Amino acid sequence: MRNQSYFITATNTEVGKTYISALLVKAFREKGIDAGYFKPALSDAVFENGTLVPGDAAYVCQVAGLEVEPETLVSHIYSTPVAPHLAARLEGKDEVSLEKIMRDFSRHQNEHEMLIVEGCGGIICPLRDEPPLMLEDVMTSLALPLIVVSGSGLGSINSCFLTIEYAKRRGLDVAGVIMNDYDSSNFLHEDNAHQIERLTGVRIIARVAHNDMIIKLDDLLQE
Repeated sequence: MRNQSYFITATNTEVGKTYISALLVKAFREKGIDAGYFKPALSDAVFENGTLVPGDAAYVCQVAGLEVEPETLVSHIYSTPVAPHLAARLEGKDEVSLEKIMRDFSRHQNEHEMLIVEGCGGIICPLRDEPPLMLEDVMTSLALPLIVVSGSGLGSINSCFLTIEYAKRRGLDVAGVIMNDYDSSNFLHEDNAHQIERLTGVRIIARVAHNDMIIKLDDLLQE
C-alpha cells in the first residue's frame, strides 16, 4: 500500500527545509517505509570532480542513507545562488520545465512507497519567466499536502501565518507545520507554537530542536 507523500515548503529561505526533509526521509525509512526524496529545482550547486553536485540532495542522501547519486534526485540543477528563473538565464541553461518535473516525479514515485518533495526558497518562488511558472504551479500539479517548515523565534507567527494563508487561497492543502530550532524551555517559542495553531487552524506536527537528528512522526502518521 502506498503511503502519503508530502511537499516540504517553508516560510523563507534558510529556515531548514533540507534539514527537515532529510530527517523526515530518515524517520520514515527507520519505520520500515521505503521513502524517497525529490527536488524539482535547485540553485547553488557546486562542482566536484567535474560534476555539478546538488548540495541539498547530497545532504539528504547522507543523513537518510539513500544510496543513489544526488544529481538523479533533482530535475533542474543550477550553480548560481539565485532563484531558478534567474539562474537559468545567467548560466544559459534550459529553463525549468513543468513537464520534466512531472515525469521525474512520476518515476521516483513509482520507485518508492512515498516521497518527500522539497521546494526551493519560500512558497512564492519564480521558476521560469516566459511562459511564467511559479513554485505554486508545481505544488498544484503534484497535488501533495504541504508541510510548512517554520522558525521558532521572533517573527515566526507572521511569516507562518502569511505562508499558510497564501497556500490556502491557492487551494493548497496544508497538512501541518514543523517548527525548527525549537527550544521547549523558551516561553517565546512555546507561545509562538500556540499562536500559530490558534490563528491558522493548522497543527504543529513536530518541534525540532537545534541540530537534533530525530523527528517524531506520530502526529503526521495519525492523519
